[in-house]
Amino acid sequence: MTGARGKGKPQSVGDILPSALAAAGLGRRFAERSVLEDWVQIAGERVAAHSRAVDLRDGVLVLDADHGAWRQELTLLFPTIARKYNERHGEGTVREIRWLNRDRAAGYRGDAGKHQP
Repeated sequence: MTGARGKGKPQSVGDILPSALAAAGLGRRFAERSVLEDWVQIAGERVAAHSRAVDLRDGVLVLDADHGAWRQELTLLFPTIARKYNERHGEGTVREIRWLNRDRAAGYRGDAGKHQP
């Protein structure tokens, strides 16, 4: 498709979306959300089968696990998880974790249990 906009070759939405979001002031939030998509690769399939990354905001990764034993396991694994995220997405991407409090409404509301590597 050609038109008055330019003579370059067409670009996919995936190619232009990050710059469009950045221009709209949403680039940082988009980057934080895209980090969550890496959970299976970062945590591994066995751990990811029992947990999920719910949110990332300002370096705080909110996690949920289907059992207290998995929370404990993830707490012990957190330094490794943070290192992998930071190697992949830049230093300081993940600095601490908080746990999703299932007794509260969904969203960015971790309980008091925060951990830092």
